[in-house]
Amino acid sequence: MGDLRDRIRAIYVRASSPDDAITAELTGRNRVTMSFARGWYDRCDETELERKLSSVATLLWTARMRRYWEVRSADAGVRISGEPKPIGPRAVAYHQARDALVAHGRSADGRVSAVVEGMRRWTIQVRRGTIREIDEHEFAAAAGQAAAELIQDQYRKIAALKLTIYS
Repeated sequence: MGDLRDRIRAIYVRASSPDDAITAELTGRNRVTMSFARGWYDRCDETELERKLSSVATLLWTARMRRYWEVRSADAGVRISGEPKPIGPRAVAYHQARDALVAHGRSADGRVSAVVEGMRRWTIQVRRGTIREIDEHEFAAAAGQAAAELIQDQYRKIAALKLTIYS
């Protein structure tokens, strides 16, 4: 079945906006794909798109973390629903700093940018005019680039934070 690391890398989750206008999938550590309900992309505006994408990002990451803890639970043979409470000054400092980390991602064309604080508060920005300029498939690719870059930025910052606090 592979080791725990392989099973974590193989995590797949899916989330949709409450109205099913946007569906996103996260595969592995950072591959995000998305699709739109038929005709929705052409009828929305950038403000609505940003709002829904921020909501879907929150739902998708929540689903990813739920699945992560399910995989960890299966590996341990006991139910694990989250991290244990930090004990000691360095662990407390690490958790506080990690929860305050701000990660950024941007599509190669600069049309989509994403920011997240503590992997909980997501803000997606879509350059005005984007919906008129590119189709939904191009947009989905750009959003996937921004999401992957953001997740990689988060991982890099967590690694640096661990070195700072625990070295």
